[in-house]
Amino acid sequence: MSKEFVISVMFRDQVGIVADVTTAIADLQGDLEDISQTVMRGYFTMLMVASFPDQTTAADIRRALDGLDNEKGATFGVMDFVGKCQPQPPKGELYMLTAAGPDAPGQVAAIARYFHERDINIVDLATTPNQGEYLMIFLVEIPADTDVSKLKRSLQLDVARLGLKVEIRHHALFRKTNEI
Repeated sequence: MSKEFVISVMFRDQVGIVADVTTAIADLQGDLEDISQTVMRGYFTMLMVASFPDQTTAADIRRALDGLDNEKGATFGVMDFVGKCQPQPPKGELYMLTAAGPDAPGQVAAIARYFHERDINIVDLATTPNQGEYLMIFLVEIPADTDVSKLKRSLQLDVARLGLKVEIRHHALFRKTNEI
């Protein structure tokens, strides 16, 4: 039997973080089940789900990771993974939404609210500023009964006041046209 934990990590980016963190987890006989990691504006961030022997506690994991904190100035979070989420059957299709325009507060919130009001789930999100412009890429699950053409027109009108240009493409088409 094993016990699962969600572990978050944040450091100033530097070589060796993944090796150090995953070694500390392996030393506790932790088995990494899922990882999402990125570097954002010079900060390394990682979120993991790992299973450990039953006797392992969140405090044990924090102690192991705190040894790294002393060396590199990190922030860690550890919490019990309560109830394994069973994958749900898709309610619709995956689409990629790209939005770009002048950088201004509230843009992500405006699009997120728009999706929330229409029961559209944001599956993944990445944003980046670039010389006064702001680019957002959302992976969303649009309910099957949604008219995507109407949704696109409605969203374009909704975000036009923010100076954003948006495009929505089916995920499969987006992948095909953006693969190298």
